[in-house]
Amino acid sequence: MLYFIGLGLNKDQMTIEALNALRKSDKIYIENYTSNYADNDLDIFEKKNGFKFHRIYREESEQGFSSIIKEAKTKKIAFCVFGNITSATTHSAIINDTKKAKIKIEMLPGISIFSVIPMLTGLEEYKFGRTISVVKPIENYAPTSFFEYILKNIELGLHTICLLDIKIDRKSKYFMQPFEAAIRLLEIANEKDIETKNWKVFVVSGACSKKERIGITTLRELSKRKTDYDFPSTLVITTKLTMDEEEFAKGLSKL
Repeated sequence: MLYFIGLGLNKDQMTIEALNALRKSDKIYIENYTSNYADNDLDIFEKKNGFKFHRIYREESEQGFSSIIKEAKTKKIAFCVFGNITSATTHSAIINDTKKAKIKIEMLPGISIFSVIPMLTGLEEYKFGRTISVVKPIENYAPTSFFEYILKNIELGLHTICLLDIKIDRKSKYFMQPFEAAIRLLEIANEKDIETKNWKVFVVSGACSKKERIGITTLRELSKRKTDYDFPSTLVITTKLTMDEEEFAKGLSKL
């Protein structure tokens, strides 16, 4: 048996069915490279409930998952992710590999950033287009294709959720800051001669944690606001707001 479990955005968002599955598991793995709890309190949860999470990183997850599947042939194994279980394409591929191995699976969903963005920003759920990821440029790799989806969403009158780059391994953690993402988007816009002066941006950092920060600003102003968050952030580039959305935005802080 292999349980695929979404842990939500903080330790108190775990569902009862997820807790029951963890209690029945012989071994618990947690994927530790696509996100993290902003409060960094998973250790507290482990001690309180008597669980032991075996942390695995990208290489182990993508290349070595066959060993976990092998374990699941004779034991009850839990594979946990922060947020929801299928928010990252990597997780969907792993689930498919498990099904092909004819291992019995149970999928237990969790609250994800996609669940809470409309609630935290007041933006209407049906007005979101394709989600994009803003990637930090590195040597020989500086993708810009995601920018085209932002333009397409705006053309269709849809808001764009922008997930910011995260790189976590055993030795280091990198969370792209909102201002870094704004700088990158402005660079690409300049290259493509796209006017971004009127782009309104919602910033959601540390969603559903004690460190949560939510505000609204412009892309250019955001590029000047330096932060050093050690937790995930998300931007929402908006299209024309409805009256209700405008009213909600008035209650948010101006970054």
